[in-house]
Amino acid sequence: MISPKYYKNIEDFIVENNKDSRYLILITENTNLDIDKLEDFKISGAIFPEIILNNSHYKEGLLASVIDDNFNVDLIKDMKTFESNEKTFQDKESLIVLFDALSSDISLFLDNLFESVSEQTKIIGGGSGKMTLKQDPVIFHDGTLHQNAAIVLSTNAKLHIGIENAWEKLQGPFVVTSSEKNVLKTLNFSSSFEVYKDFVEKDSGKKITKDNFFTISKSYPLGIIKFDKEVIVRDPIAIDKDNNIVIVGDIPQNSTINILKGNKQNLIDSGNKAILKLNKDLDSHKNILIFDCISRSFFIDEELKEITKELKQGSILFGVLSVGEIANTSDEYLSFYNRTCVLGMLC
Repeated sequence: MISPKYYKNIEDFIVENNKDSRYLILITENTNLDIDKLEDFKISGAIFPEIILNNSHYKEGLLASVIDDNFNVDLIKDMKTFESNEKTFQDKESLIVLFDALSSDISLFLDNLFESVSEQTKIIGGGSGKMTLKQDPVIFHDGTLHQNAAIVLSTNAKLHIGIENAWEKLQGPFVVTSSEKNVLKTLNFSSSFEVYKDFVEKDSGKKITKDNFFTISKSYPLGIIKFDKEVIVRDPIAIDKDNNIVIVGDIPQNSTINILKGNKQNLIDSGNKAILKLNKDLDSHKNILIFDCISRSFFIDEELKEITKELKQGSILFGVLSVGEIANTSDEYLSFYNRTCVLGMLC
């Protein structure tokens, strides 16, 4: 992909660009996306809470990058119906995936996507969505908006990945004794909300209600403990009418989880560690794609300062504050993360 450029609005993009190239567009939820104005352009992209360019982040505007001939671009119109025997991506080295983060079909889609590629394929991506936390059409492709959809950019260029989160255990472990897709019902056979509320209120000194739940829960995610002791972070975003906790991404029944909390400096340092991982593997790089969780936005200025300090000369950092992140390395399973910094570079 050719280096991205920031535009304040769609009109500025239209004036400065031609209709012959295909563009990847990352646009903020506060920017008016008049899709009809773009009907003559070949565009693929998604809506996010904020966008990132080097050490700046924007709540308004868009990033546009020309997609060169090394990439194929595919629209998955419905993540629920994508099947593992799909052969579109089986010979590709690397995938970049933009997907509807508030879909209840994320785990199904990612399972099937992972099964459809080779063991060597590396994947990076971010969840598209708005801070209303209501599912809307947020994926767009050639003049149409889609809900419960995904955009997949595939290439035979090699993808190098750095992943860090730095959240720490507050309490646990707990067994998920009842859940359904992205709804957590009980922990150790007790109400998930009451268990979560008890420990978080004691630590934060704040009373949790349905109205302020997301504000407080941003500092207290959940962590699914994997067999190799890696922790996959999950965002609790709301309480439903039955007092269950609604999560971004599935939370499997019988899985083991911890309630997590974050030390601000450790979280800032995690972005720095991710870029250092890339630097260790490579002598030089140019464009680095970042998917950084919107829940980490309260320290994003400090984090971007640390990351860009480690960029090699001529490098460009671009991407989004996303609603969940995905990545895999080598033949490891594709994981859906929350509250994580994921960096990727193609070469």
